[in-house]
Amino acid sequence: MIPKEIPPLTTYEISRYLHVDLTTVISWCELGRIKAYKTPGGHRRVRPEFFLEFLKEYNMPIPQEFADRLKNSLKILIVDDEEEIRKMIRRALRQSIACAEIHEARDGFEAGILAADLLPGLIILDLMMPGINGFKVCGNIKKDARFKATKILAITGQDTEENKQKILKEGADEYLAKPFDVKDLIKKAHELLEIAEEKVNK
Repeated sequence: MIPKEIPPLTTYEISRYLHVDLTTVISWCELGRIKAYKTPGGHRRVRPEFFLEFLKEYNMPIPQEFADRLKNSLKILIVDDEEEIRKMIRRALRQSIACAEIHEARDGFEAGILAADLLPGLIILDLMMPGINGFKVCGNIKKDARFKATKILAITGQDTEENKQKILKEGADEYLAKPFDVKDLIKKAHELLEIAEEKVNK
């Protein structure tokens, strides 16, 4: 599903996105082509995932303005001191979640600054880094109310049961040992962000 923080669309917004008359959008809603509901005040609203379903069913491209709206709600922070690992993860996410806004941090200190600024939906966090390690970063984030919607996928090249249990105790939502299959990384990212790949790819 689409992240819950994206508000529903109005029929006017949809008409603007698709460059059609407002009456056309209302007609589509009445015919059930676009799933919609009415507010207590009688105004029609369309959930973003229903709009995406409509676009897919009728083979319409995702309007750029709407894609940007999705992008602003899909923020991912990759934290790893190895540049090649960051590049590999970024490349995989770009191909799988095209609307995502992806950022990178090289260490725990930079991760803390970026996380506070971005409030990302997902942090892919390496455990073993110089300075502030991933355990500390994870613990700090999970204790901060600002990050109540942020999910953390911990990754590490030092795959031990002790490390796994320790990071899960710090609040990590998922764990993945290096080297990992890119498909496994993407699968976990989709699950944590509660999105379906076909609904966000452009």
